Amino acid sequence: MSTSETDTWRTSQLVELSLTVRALEPEDLTDLGWSGGPEHLTAIAEVLQGCWSGDTESVVIALPNGRLVAFGAVNFRRSPDYGELWMLSVHETLQSLGLGTVLIRALEARVRDRGLHRAQLGVEHDNPRAYRLYRALGYRDCGSRVEHWPAAGGNTYVTVCTVMEHRLTDTV
Repeated sequence: MSTSETDTWRTSQLVELSLTVRALEPEDLTDLGWSGGPEHLTAIAEVLQGCWSGDTESVVIALPNGRLVAFGAVNFRRSPDYGELWMLSVHETLQSLGLGTVLIRALEARVRDRGLHRAQLGVEHDNPRAYRLYRALGYRDCGSRVEHWPAAGGNTYVTVCTVMEHRLTDTV
């Protein structure tokens, strides 16, 4: 089929979904396998423990059928001056549809609820799509740092992240 024939069949459609945005629950862990391997699920379980102690807050986004399609958390331990958005993930089949924006705005609301006016996040240097999203949402570069986390086989994944910050009183 030629490109022009393919273009003939394209239509513009708007699909609306009712999403549920809520805190992570223990029973959600088994539904987040798509977001990473066993090491990542262990890290999410640790986030849940941090939620109970008040060090972190978490958000999941669910479709009407209950399927979880996004997860993220806010770390309040790094600094008393801002909330650090981290572990941001949207199911790969639903990326670039606005779920990342919904997730980030929900996490920013948790930061505001703590009386803070700044959010920070780190984006890996090889993730330009996420970087563009964060810029569009008002985040600006404020530094870089080396990050690391457990990887498969007992290894450690090491990467360089651009640190970005958003003043939550700013309008986008």
